[in-house]
Amino acid sequence: MKANDLDLTLKIYDAVADPAAWQPVLDEVVDRTGAHGSIVFEWHEEGPSRNLVAPLHSGRYPDNLLSSYLDKCAHLEERDQDIVRKHTSNHDAVELLDDTLIASTPEGLRNTEHVKFLESIGIFHRAAGVMNKDNRWISLFSLQLGAGRPQLDAEERAFLSPQLPHLAKALDLSIPLRQLHQRYRAVLSAMDQLTIGLCVLDRRGLIVARNEEFQRQQESYRSIRVGTDGRLLLGSADGNKHLTDLMEHVERHGQFGARPRKESVISGPSDALCVEVSPLNNADEIGTASFDGFLICSTDTSLPMHCNVERVGSAFGLTKAETALVEPISQGLTNPEIADRRERAVTTINAQMKSILSKSGCANRTQFVRAMMRFGTQFLRDEAFKKE
Repeated sequence: MKANDLDLTLKIYDAVADPAAWQPVLDEVVDRTGAHGSIVFEWHEEGPSRNLVAPLHSGRYPDNLLSSYLDKCAHLEERDQDIVRKHTSNHDAVELLDDTLIASTPEGLRNTEHVKFLESIGIFHRAAGVMNKDNRWISLFSLQLGAGRPQLDAEERAFLSPQLPHLAKALDLSIPLRQLHQRYRAVLSAMDQLTIGLCVLDRRGLIVARNEEFQRQQESYRSIRVGTDGRLLLGSADGNKHLTDLMEHVERHGQFGARPRKESVISGPSDALCVEVSPLNNADEIGTASFDGFLICSTDTSLPMHCNVERVGSAFGLTKAETALVEPISQGLTNPEIADRRERAVTTINAQMKSILSKSGCANRTQFVRAMMRFGTQFLRDEAFKKE
């Protein structure tokens, strides 16, 4: 990996812990592709409906410009994004699709109201990619190109291609932390308000900081422990090998593209803990110019959580009977407990669970719960809301 490419990758992962770092990351992507700008669109759940927003963008776009665009052209932007999602394949890789999907000719593009708006601010061609293929409405990365230039060329795509999986993973891991930052304007100093475990390791793997949930997990599960040398260890040889690989090799991150939850480390053979690793090179809250450590996000998937059951069922093509299992699974019930509640045989529930895992592409129940958490889950403690 070239030095400047590695530097960008590390900046991408720094944005997990520092939402303010997203703008300079997107600015660098824009500069290195000769683009006009970049936007990450998201769909926020509001009851039964979704609302299109653009929370992350490069510095060229002021918030009021994006608001104006969405006010005037949201229905057309939504239509374009639906086309991108429709043409996005089901494999794990992140695909950057160009606007020939929208219209096959420049004249066809110009015949739409929103492209006329975009041309008025110096934009014509666009490219976009779904960043999470479990829930395709979480985030969509979009690159806007100047009105006087063609679509992305082979060299520009060659630069973007290895960075897109890192963007996808960082965007996915940043969801709980952006929720935290939005409420407290901080991440590490407010991390006790998270329902997931958060731990900062230095370059040697020594714990620098941890939140209350991570400490609870350490006390509750034998598979998270500190070795005699002070390094964080997991309860299985495979888990430790996976953790070490991710800590020693930046290029090992992002291997699962638009399904980053597949990169999760299972802490022990019988545990419900899902451990995820992100490089952490610079963080204002740590106060060092070059930290060169790691951020560990650890989720106890046995704890009750909320998700949009209908969206989960639709996303994975579950039957009505299988969708009915999503809610008790989210409450942490075991298969025998679900069988008892639903007055079904355990063998029936086991078979339905096996089908759910197959349809969702999940290796086990822990990974499925982790995937469910990207369908409307709130990651802040209840008391954070009671104060309002």
